[in-house]
Amino acid sequence: MERRVLIPAALAFAAASIASADPYIGYIYPAGIQIGATNRLVIGGQNLNRIAGVHFSRGGLRVLKIENVPFFPTPTGTQRRHLVKWLNGIAAGVRQEPPLSDDWHPEEWRSNSWWRALGSLDAGKIAIVERDLYVPRNTLQATPSLRQMLLVTVAVEPDAAPGRGELCVYGPGGISAPRPFETTAAPHVAEPLFAPPHRPAPERPPVEVGAGGAVVLDGQTMPGETDVFRLRLGRGRHYTFRTTARELQPYIGDAVPGFFNAALVLKGGSGAVVARADDECRFRPDPVMEFTPPEEGVYRLEIHDVLYRGRADFVYSITVTEGAAAPSPCPQNVDGVVARPGEVCRKEIEVERPGRLVLDVAARRLGSPLDAVLTLRRAPGGPVLAQWDDVTNTVFVGTVPQAECDPIGVFDLAESGRYVAEVTDRTGHGGPGYFWRLDVHPPQPGFEVCSTRSTLPLARKVPLKVKFHVLRRDGFDGAVSLEFPEGVRVVDGVATAGVDVVTAQLFSRKGGVPKPRPVEVFAAAEIDGRTVRVPVVPCDEYEQAFAWKHLVPAESFLLMSK
Repeated sequence: MERRVLIPAALAFAAASIASADPYIGYIYPAGIQIGATNRLVIGGQNLNRIAGVHFSRGGLRVLKIENVPFFPTPTGTQRRHLVKWLNGIAAGVRQEPPLSDDWHPEEWRSNSWWRALGSLDAGKIAIVERDLYVPRNTLQATPSLRQMLLVTVAVEPDAAPGRGELCVYGPGGISAPRPFETTAAPHVAEPLFAPPHRPAPERPPVEVGAGGAVVLDGQTMPGETDVFRLRLGRGRHYTFRTTARELQPYIGDAVPGFFNAALVLKGGSGAVVARADDECRFRPDPVMEFTPPEEGVYRLEIHDVLYRGRADFVYSITVTEGAAAPSPCPQNVDGVVARPGEVCRKEIEVERPGRLVLDVAARRLGSPLDAVLTLRRAPGGPVLAQWDDVTNTVFVGTVPQAECDPIGVFDLAESGRYVAEVTDRTGHGGPGYFWRLDVHPPQPGFEVCSTRSTLPLARKVPLKVKFHVLRRDGFDGAVSLEFPEGVRVVDGVATAGVDVVTAQLFSRKGGVPKPRPVEVFAAAEIDGRTVRVPVVPCDEYEQAFAWKHLVPAESFLLMSK
């Protein structure tokens, strides 16, 4: 009896393990492509050995070829010397394999399909081989989540629309969480291919930034590296250098502080530093730098991690444009600006009748750097009735979540009349962009729901377990039920009263072509005698710096049935 019971259980466990081995994308390099161009992307990650397709959220992109990069073992001593000799010959224009010495024993060499075919590899693949041979294997930098590489050749139609979308890969094992991928009207220039120390790559001509134009510089920062781009800049023309790094990879689980913290340095012809930039502002670490050259010439643009860390997933792009950086957008209908350091802004509140009020300051949620503190008084200069600072969140949602810096207060007013709300910056800063908005209202019970994964590879018999977080507002404490599209069977899809997390088990009602398609998921609840139905926010859960869990929103849920 035991045997008949254990065999199906073991098979079910194996099937569940296979179903859960989703592909993982650790990085995409480059993270964008010019409209009308064809380019080969390097996708690094895990479980990438059986990829059947690539899904783009934006139209106009076609996949021409998918190739796996073979695993590189550590070569034997004689094998490495032979490979180096062959690679040096290729660099000199001789692709034929050099002869072997009589005392070498190739039958003992370790196998790799690219090593056997060096003479037929293109420059990009040669650079991958040489990087593996010449860069020391640092066990502290190594991580299984970046061990595999996939080469994907992509073409963009000439009429494709520019903008940022998402990319994911899929296959029999499942589907990856999406990663940002951008199509641009501007041309892209990649950093030079890797070259070994004894054979540096020839210096390329400087990148030209045309009048009124733009160019995108793509690169990866490896351990201890400072990447350099040579740019020809015109005298008296104002340039903006905008970095995109953390937006591509907002959270890295096994690195501190948990993201690529980039810094830009611009040097003139003499090597002197003429401009530098670190953070755009305190909570957005991707630097933006502006510079007006006093004379025309070739300048060196350098980018490095502020701690000189690096890894394959430290991917970035720098958009160089002529003209000043666009100011941060300020939303309409703001209530005030902390225009000077230490300034206290005041707003009068007219209360018609006693009762409970919710006071909600939005600043970081609107893109303001203000770290607001909210104070309630009965009258200007009167005693403090209440004061609120940060909100303690148990769930962090967003690429750089800052909502916890926006204070929300609840206060029972004993009498009607005029009150005063004061807003200031907790750190004593201020400036033209430190805007805020105050919403005062009676309690309005409500909720939002966020998932912990946005891609749903479903099978008929093996459940896909997905957590959903219920974010309750203004005292709502009721049950919330999940509603999935046709073709999905759900078990345990209800968060009962007072429960903030529910783990749903999802099955496919029928098989189908295992190809992702966007779908919507809804959540419903009864509030004050009416049914409230809201779309669930598709998110993927990432860890930051070994400690914090974050939910990163995706464009849509992607459903695969099999």
